[in-house]
Amino acid sequence: MKFIARFFIIFAFIILPDTFASMPMEINLSLDGANPISLNEAEKLSKEKDVYFLDANDERVYKQRHIPNAINVNVSNVLSFLPDNKNIKIVLYGLNSASVEPTEIAIILQKDGYNNLYYMLEGIDAWALSGRKVDSIFHKTERLTQKKIQNYKDGIHDDLLFANLPACRDCHTSPKVVYATKQDKEELFRDKEFVNDNCKTCHKKEKSHFEKSVHSPFVTQDLKEGRKLPNCTDCHGVHIADKNGKVHKELKQLSQENCGVCHEKQQSLYHETFHGKALLLNKPGDAIRVAACYDCHGAHNVLNMDKEESTLHINNRVKTCGECHVDSNINFVGFIAHADHTDAKKYPLLHTAYVFMTGLVIVVFLFFGIHTLLWSMKLIQTRMAYPKEWKEAKQKAHNDKMTVKRFSTLHLIQHLFMASSFLGLAFSGLPQKFYTAPWANKMIELMGGIEVATFIHHLSAVVMFAVFFSHIAEIIVVQTRKGKGFFSRLFDADSLMPRIQDFKDMKAHFLWFFGKGERPQFDRWTYWEKFDYIAVFWGMFIIGFSGLVLWFPTFFSNFMPGWMINLSTLVHSDEALLATGFIFAIHFFNTHFRADRFPMDMVIFSGTLTEEEIKQERKHWYDRLVKNGDLKRLYHENENYAWYKPIAKFAGFAMLITGLVFLFMMIYAYIISIF
Repeated sequence: MKFIARFFIIFAFIILPDTFASMPMEINLSLDGANPISLNEAEKLSKEKDVYFLDANDERVYKQRHIPNAINVNVSNVLSFLPDNKNIKIVLYGLNSASVEPTEIAIILQKDGYNNLYYMLEGIDAWALSGRKVDSIFHKTERLTQKKIQNYKDGIHDDLLFANLPACRDCHTSPKVVYATKQDKEELFRDKEFVNDNCKTCHKKEKSHFEKSVHSPFVTQDLKEGRKLPNCTDCHGVHIADKNGKVHKELKQLSQENCGVCHEKQQSLYHETFHGKALLLNKPGDAIRVAACYDCHGAHNVLNMDKEESTLHINNRVKTCGECHVDSNINFVGFIAHADHTDAKKYPLLHTAYVFMTGLVIVVFLFFGIHTLLWSMKLIQTRMAYPKEWKEAKQKAHNDKMTVKRFSTLHLIQHLFMASSFLGLAFSGLPQKFYTAPWANKMIELMGGIEVATFIHHLSAVVMFAVFFSHIAEIIVVQTRKGKGFFSRLFDADSLMPRIQDFKDMKAHFLWFFGKGERPQFDRWTYWEKFDYIAVFWGMFIIGFSGLVLWFPTFFSNFMPGWMINLSTLVHSDEALLATGFIFAIHFFNTHFRADRFPMDMVIFSGTLTEEEIKQERKHWYDRLVKNGDLKRLYHENENYAWYKPIAKFAGFAMLITGLVFLFMMIYAYIISIF
């Protein structure tokens, strides 16, 4: 048997090639007298004038598909379709490179004197498969361009160098195609599983990992109805480049989108974290180095968390997180990446914090919203009822030359830096809070990307901390100079701490709103000013501390559990919403937009009030100053204010307008999220 087998092998190598070479050839790889051209060259010629495309296929094929404006010819009629000019360009093509009809027609044309011949080797099959425009007697198909479908070019393999690059046929064909009918071929070309099997012929290592993962049909069988396991092209998507070969989204951005097709809830919860927001907000094709789904879960080797080989197994989490967070520790990996604060059963602490913060936001905005509305209506009503008296009182307060010192130079500087840093925090923080709003990406791009936005946020926070601690230092120095009696002074009339009198003033104010009493007079600090002041201390503790935890998570996780990072994210976000909304709506009205202060109260830039202004609104303070003999001591004229007043007005209005723009953007984001 071995002898016979060897004989046939030798016979095949020696005898058959000579026999094959002597046989008549039906496969036409060239055409004497005609220039062979590629599909690209043929396409260029099709756009020139006076170029004849001759389709040598039978009528049945021609009716199904042919190059636009091509003429269907055969050996008997070809000359009847051509002009007398023998120098015209003629392009011949058949079904594919094995077609013999173009050769027969070329011989006839050459005998008749037509020598400017071109032969499109690959034929109409390759032309159609390449996506070029094809005409049909039955229907017309357009060339696949960016106008029709956005992504069709291979955005992955095109960029590979020094590699065995796959072509279309490597993915869309196999030995099965050779024996398939025409209809079966078309189905195979479109069959995703068929294509994915071809991926695995090259990517053998990835195949072995994938077959052990939760996405493999060998591991997961109990799928929900309507669900399918993903395969290579579900996650990778080869045709992701435009006609110029540009991929418009970076791999991390594509991965989180692809995972979200099946894992919708997990994706939405991921977007609530900084990682998710950073990927969403950065411009397409330029994702920053934050954790996408595969960084934590793995790519081809996604395993159940209880398996020791899983990247998210408790024994491996520190290493996994340590890829980005080099100081990762066991507490840090307790961070819950997909925590749902609305789920009271699974996350009771987060849910409690969520309910508390939501309630706080609602109560504050509801109370002060009503307060602002009633106050505004009362002032407008008073102005309309007493226009003459209103105008005289305003002119008298404005024209009074006697000014009383209200804020020191240090206070003016502190407020300027506090207001500037607050706007910086709002500018860089609001797009992260309202990351789904249509303006969020534009704001991040305006800042130069999420990394620059983060830098602006941190820098503004440092300035805010500096202002806060400088004020604490000021309090300590001032109280030390005054000596004993700190606690007795803590709640006196000059203190910013709340007193019983403040609640009486609030009651009197509401009675005036409803026409049940006279307009109340106030002391040095009103109850709404004290609320603003105390809110800063509350905000600095809540927002400041939670912000530090988010800025230095691995450091704080050395002595705090990982879920505190989740809690800090929630609290920081809601408290920041409360602060920005309150400042831009309530504080702006109380200070600048009420009818008796509009358009802007300049006291925070000048540091002084006129004596008449104090008499009109802060009579209790004025009376105390007169009684104690302190009024003359506080008489003050800011000589420098005259030269920087235009600058102060410009800066003040710029801040007001910026704040109002931010406020309207916040309101708009809420409206579109509801509807």
